[in-house]
Amino acid sequence: MNAPRILVADDDNTIRRFIVTLLADRGYEIHEAADGEQAFQAAEQVKPDLMLLDLIMPFRDGFDVLQDLKHTPETRRIPIIIMSVKDREDEIVKGFSLGAEDYVVKPFNSLELVARVKKILDRGMLPGE
Repeated sequence: MNAPRILVADDDNTIRRFIVTLLADRGYEIHEAADGEQAFQAAEQVKPDLMLLDLIMPFRDGFDVLQDLKHTPETRRIPIIIMSVKDREDEIVKGFSLGAEDYVVKPFNSLELVARVKKILDRGMLPGE
């Protein structure tokens, strides 16, 4: 079985590299995007099993990327975890209403992020789906 593919989209190079290392060390195949437009294009090309998506990015914000991915037939089923410093209730609700699977507020606990990733991937890999 191939390793699950995860797309990490964050314009902060330090945070993105940390997440990439954190997940790659656990055997996941990692792809990266440094802005919103790259994130959308990479999701279309890679068709990841899960996407971690920052909200505040250049060219396209995460809400725009999320909305477009969920309205595109080829990408609508990709589970997306939003990662953001935005922690207001209305922003969190907006993320879920646009189709996010989960919402993690930065700074996050690395073990908690790994657990959330594993839970979503395990749920998506159930036999017969």
